[in-house]
Amino acid sequence: MSNDTLMLELPKEAVTVDDKVAVLPFWQVDIGSHQHHFFELAYVTGGCALHTLNGNTAMIREGDYFIMDYDSVHSYAQTADFTLINCMFLPEVVDYTLRGCRTFDELMRVCLTRYYKQYSGQAVVNRVFRDDDGRVLQLLTGAKLEYLNKYVGYTEIFRGRLMEILILTMRRVLCQEGLQRPVLPQSTIVLEVVRYLDTHYQEKALLGDFCQEYHYSLQYVSRKFKQETGFTASEYLQKKRLEKSCELLICSDMSIQEIAHQIGYEDTRFFNQLFQKKLKMSPREYRKMSVNTEMA
Repeated sequence: MSNDTLMLELPKEAVTVDDKVAVLPFWQVDIGSHQHHFFELAYVTGGCALHTLNGNTAMIREGDYFIMDYDSVHSYAQTADFTLINCMFLPEVVDYTLRGCRTFDELMRVCLTRYYKQYSGQAVVNRVFRDDDGRVLQLLTGAKLEYLNKYVGYTEIFRGRLMEILILTMRRVLCQEGLQRPVLPQSTIVLEVVRYLDTHYQEKALLGDFCQEYHYSLQYVSRKFKQETGFTASEYLQKKRLEKSCELLICSDMSIQEIAHQIGYEDTRFFNQLFQKKLKMSPREYRKMSVNTEMA
């Protein structure tokens, strides 16, 4: 398939060869394992089916939706009055600089930069979500009508509604993983701790050092910090170090080992493992991805 057009098995009257996005209703029957060379957002509007996605099988029904990455493998079985809205798109519809992008995580990083540091490492693709309040369906239904009627600017409206769906979905992920944005510090002592950690993140035993220097009880400060930020001091420090490592990977020529030492990790192997666990890619892959995006 060309990277420039969506050559889909869809009604010819609905899709043109220049389409980079398609938002269409489907009556879906059983279909074996297959993959698509584009991103896909599928919303179940009726019935149910046994859905297998990248080896994981679950029953999906009306009100469920999921986003599939490039080349994800999936199938439907035991379909019963199973209907969908399928939203299929190429990355350049979302941002023209993303032409050639092949991972949804990269798309999220580029298009939701403001929120990405909080979100990073939490998977949005290849998992099923429940649209409890119907907001996602409302957004998709509007996008479908825009697409079918080919109104002027329909791709821009699609982009805006997709971004809203992604933010709503990301919010669900953060809530489900217990990573909802922490409450901003309210007390002077927690504000002081945050400033201290932000300034001294390369050092060891930071909270203990802070308490000793300013004559606070370690147990009291630890409890207060968790209550007001949603993180333990160690979790906040880890988050701060990884954010700084991402900046250095993009903006400097430092080696991975130098970056690990710069942010406070003497063990480069441990840093690599932690980065891989949280961001689902290695530091080297993150740097390469960032360079490719800037050159696009």
